[in-house]
Amino acid sequence: QRATAAPSNPTADDWRGCETDLDVRDAHRMMFGKTNDQIQSLFHSGSSISRASELLFMPRKAFQYHVFGFAQYLMTDAARGESDSASPFLHLLVNREKRDPTSVLHIYGALEPYIEFVASRQDYVDASPHIYGNFGDLQQELASLCGR
Repeated sequence: QRATAAPSNPTADDWRGCETDLDVRDAHRMMFGKTNDQIQSLFHSGSSISRASELLFMPRKAFQYHVFGFAQYLMTDAARGESDSASPFLHLLVNREKRDPTSVLHIYGALEPYIEFVASRQDYVDASPHIYGNFGDLQQELASLCGR
């Protein structure tokens, strides 16, 4: 079943297992109990590369909630010119679905507007296709992984 809305804020049980990975433990410290609006500053100024790595390995329900904080950040004016935010976001989704099948699929419907926004605005984030590849190709790869 595919969600059309972002999941609810993860509980302590949803974060269970985070203590086994140092990066995910740090993400828990920064994100636990906070809404996606409250974590926007965690993605500014190149921090998105670290956040993408944390999201890749965090427990599924925590990922499925907080990935929307990342997605929402990419739609703000602060993300203009942030190639090192947009590219890690799309790569995160592809790699997360490969690593944890259906983890993105289950929220794909709700994420789709964000994916489309990022994939269609490669110039907006100043991501040269020669360096970052084609965002449309990543969008298609993710769609294929999610059976679209």
